[in-house]
Amino acid sequence: MRRVAQIEVLREWLRVERSHPEVDWFPVESLDERAALDELLDRKPGAAAFVWRDAPVRWYETTLVREDFADLRVVEGPRNLRWRKLSPDGTIRGAADRIASGDPEELTDETGVDVGTVLDFVDEMPAGPLVLSTREGCVPRYVADGNHRAVALALRMRSGEFSPQRAYVGVGANRVVRPLRQRICGAVEDALDGYFGR
Repeated sequence: MRRVAQIEVLREWLRVERSHPEVDWFPVESLDERAALDELLDRKPGAAAFVWRDAPVRWYETTLVREDFADLRVVEGPRNLRWRKLSPDGTIRGAADRIASGDPEELTDETGVDVGTVLDFVDEMPAGPLVLSTREGCVPRYVADGNHRAVALALRMRSGEFSPQRAYVGVGANRVVRPLRQRICGAVEDALDGYFGR
């Protein structure tokens, strides 16, 4: 993983948004960090909320390999949220499994997720990194932006096809009272990585 500046992530995230056909063109490169965050929160309030909620966020650029998708979660939020309705266990793979065994139109009607777009992306994946969010300790990685693409990649994996996916990972500060279990788990993981990494 490579550490990157938040402005780099915000600008690229906005460039991906600008590439959608229904989105009007808007300047990205001239935006400073505050203006870029305001623009992003205006366009993607739910997906980008963690950037200010968990501030300060440390950003990393990485390439996700097949194993990284095992525990990748759909966007964080309440259980009745669209993506959470689609995935019984809250994982990207759970959403892919449900799409593979269900009727796309019925799933779209039931969950509100555009399953047709996911299936389109299986055949033709749009460019752009996924944006993941997490916090310090034993906290899963959630797809803040790129859920359609992530589930499409998980569907490709079911047929044995997979290509690594570029992603930005935002590691947010834990909330004011950090859960003790997460802190202990993170410390144990760090210790084991140091011990076995020798």
